[in-house]
Amino acid sequence: MTDSLFSTYHYRYPKLNDDIREKIQHLRQSIAKLEANLITPGSIDKASKQNQNGSPALDTALDNEVLAESEVDYAGELNPSQLLAATTIEGKVLVIAGAGSGKTKTLTYRTSYLIENGASPNSILLLTFTRKAANEIKGRVKSLLAESLADNRALSGLDLNAITSGTFHSFCNMLLRRYSGLLGINPKFTILDTGDSEDALDMLCKEQGIVRKNMKQAFPRKNTLQKLISTSRNRHILLRDLIENDYPDIAIHIPVIEKLAMEYHNYKRANHLYDFDDIISQVVSHLKNNLQFRKLIQDTYRHVMVDEYQDTNIPQKQLIDYICEPDNVSLMVVGDDNQSIYAFRGANYENILLFGDSYPEAKLIKLEQNYRSTPAILDYVNALSEQITLGYQKKLYSNLPVAGSKPVLARRSNDKEEAKYIADKIIKLKPEHDFNDFAVLSRTSFQSNEIQLQFMQRNIPFIVVGGIKFIEKRHIKDILALVKILYNPNDTIAWHRILTLFSGVGDVTAGKITKAITSSNDSLQPLLDSKLTKNKEHITELYHVLTKAEQQETVADILQTLIDFYLPILKTLEDNWRDRSEDFRVLINLAREHSSLDNFLENLALDPPNDSVAVMGNPDKKEPDAVTISTIHSAKGLEWPVVFVNALVDGLTPHHRSLHEFEELEEERKLFYVACSRAKTHLYLTAPDYYSSFAGYFDKVSRFIAEVAADTVQVDGAVSSRRDTRRESNEPEWW
Repeated sequence: MTDSLFSTYHYRYPKLNDDIREKIQHLRQSIAKLEANLITPGSIDKASKQNQNGSPALDTALDNEVLAESEVDYAGELNPSQLLAATTIEGKVLVIAGAGSGKTKTLTYRTSYLIENGASPNSILLLTFTRKAANEIKGRVKSLLAESLADNRALSGLDLNAITSGTFHSFCNMLLRRYSGLLGINPKFTILDTGDSEDALDMLCKEQGIVRKNMKQAFPRKNTLQKLISTSRNRHILLRDLIENDYPDIAIHIPVIEKLAMEYHNYKRANHLYDFDDIISQVVSHLKNNLQFRKLIQDTYRHVMVDEYQDTNIPQKQLIDYICEPDNVSLMVVGDDNQSIYAFRGANYENILLFGDSYPEAKLIKLEQNYRSTPAILDYVNALSEQITLGYQKKLYSNLPVAGSKPVLARRSNDKEEAKYIADKIIKLKPEHDFNDFAVLSRTSFQSNEIQLQFMQRNIPFIVVGGIKFIEKRHIKDILALVKILYNPNDTIAWHRILTLFSGVGDVTAGKITKAITSSNDSLQPLLDSKLTKNKEHITELYHVLTKAEQQETVADILQTLIDFYLPILKTLEDNWRDRSEDFRVLINLAREHSSLDNFLENLALDPPNDSVAVMGNPDKKEPDAVTISTIHSAKGLEWPVVFVNALVDGLTPHHRSLHEFEELEEERKLFYVACSRAKTHLYLTAPDYYSSFAGYFDKVSRFIAEVAADTVQVDGAVSSRRDTRRESNEPEWW
């Protein structure tokens, strides 16, 4: 292998303890077993020719009646590996789909092929991580089969809308409501978002008298408590173990936090409330314990496909395993182990690496032809892949006739000069591109601050992906709380939020009113009880508004009634109330798309609109021509012709908190891999000479750059390419 660009002598790597070594060995063994079940177009063709009996397991494009008679040109539209994945519909299959290898297209054609092969649309289940991805696949399938549905008698009359597709949460939400009778639950439950969960925990803390003041050690805030409980469930780690290992400073509060977690669970069940984690874990629990329900679901969904399998957590994997337990249920999961970057959300990278342990007879298919990047960029991306310790063997390639430009490494004296370099490059390349063609990707959002300032000074329009999401805005949450009260009067979190908006109504008074309402068969009459509150005027007005809203015929009319009531309150709360009120138009437009409050609330909770984009430039344009500034996590799945990855100093990328743990450092490495694989034609890697903050002084270029072969990168003239040739030894640096 060619020498790396810089010496790695000065970098310190995590020491592997016995547990990590044992885990690595187990993962490597599982990967090797599944690699032995690898099938390729070449191996299948060879086996098919040798098999004179025409075994069904070897029925492929060489001799396939469906492909021969179909009006869909599968072989013409798919490369051989994609075609193999689309037509391998028996048993369990793991498809390793490298970056830009066309996995969405493969899932689309596989769904189409299943239907043409005789599968009923309502027997197909497609699970994704965004509703957009699910809708895109279903829409493409409809387009593909439009002509066949009209001309083919066997297909005529099929309803492709019967395909079940969506996110894990939306699918499980549907099951809980549809089969509520069989499961013995109330179908009229409210879904708590993360903010609602935090508020519920905070309210329970206050009710139980858990005081944060006058303690030797401060009690965790509500967002920390929510994160602890959610992480414990998604990673299946006991709260005690999680706190002792990751949050030792609050270990003194373990007994109280454990009790609070149980109180929180009981509180939700008593008030028909489900948080995001409940939606999946409750379905898993019912599949485990209710044999009738499990068999019903297994008999319904005979063909299951899962996108982005590397991002699944333990409950999501359990859901898939229960549904696909029978041998005659076909399962194909698609993912890229190199892009498992969501451990902070509870994703378990081991799921994809241990797929062979769960399904020993599973087949492995690899999609390695890349349709995004030039060969020169792929050379660098492949070099990064080689540095990832654990994973399936893969090497991306492109059939583009031109190699393209190598990634460029540019180091400048500080972050201001780094920002100037990026702005200069964009201006220089602008004649050949729109601003939409450029993206700046950072490990964390604050690392783009200097770049934003530089862009403003140079009049470069940009959008920042991140910030407060639409559904998390204060005024939106207030309106939705009013809607939730109408739908589920037992929603004490929503009641508490609304009642405390009024002067003279504090936590204690709000609690009394809420308790009176939930104790009176969900009647609104307690709002008229003058004994419960001194603020009679506003509470009485609230009663009349809710009564009026209940009488409205459409969801949009209900929303408008509540907004008219809330707007005068908003004026007293926020000085920018006029700007905020513009968001209510979005809500009204969304409401017009739904025929019932429950559908409206479900869609907002499970798939909220994404307007978390701050635009600098011409605000009148709906889709501004602007440079994208984004965190790497938010950029996953996207692509741009020109990509800048900035702040590549060791301690920033990888983050200094990850340097002492093997698994955390591996995820940081994958994060950098994701960033670089977003680029189509130009990739710029930039770093200041140093970065100083309260966390420390960092002056080494990222180890991820230092480790990779020098001949895969073009070094900018201002960077010294001198490598440290010092002989590695145990001698201390000060000798």
